[in-house]
Amino acid sequence: MARRNELGSIASGLIGSFSSRNNDIGGYWGIGKLHKFVENDSKKEIMIDLLSGNISPQTDEFDSLIESYRDRLDSHLTTGSIPKAWLVSVELTVLFETEYEKKHHYWRSGLGKPYKAKCDILDDNGKHHVAYAYNNSQPHDPNREARSCR
Repeated sequence: MARRNELGSIASGLIGSFSSRNNDIGGYWGIGKLHKFVENDSKKEIMIDLLSGNISPQTDEFDSLIESYRDRLDSHLTTGSIPKAWLVSVELTVLFETEYEKKHHYWRSGLGKPYKAKCDILDDNGKHHVAYAYNNSQPHDPNREARSCR
């Protein structure tokens, strides 16, 4: 029998995968491509609504990424026999060039500047199931990166 507290595990799985190097767009790291997209934006923030498929700031460049994570969400819900009606919102948010947080970011663990990613699932009872991922990234640069062949 499905339970709403399983939504926290789904949030953790989604944000872990989203932040990983296996999340690629056209053979390049998805986070780096997202970082490049908001590089000149003062907020340096991306928000993806997985239920509606919308992204803010608006672009069509990441449609395949959004569709992939919508499919992952559906797969997790199906596997756990969790009704989609329990979900009010599912948002992935990435804030780039954040302040270094000693508790979460490992000093010089990677190239670039710190970012913070969050998956927030709001259920029909008004409870937020939230998971975070912290890492470093730099804006995508095809001249410095190797493209994946998969």
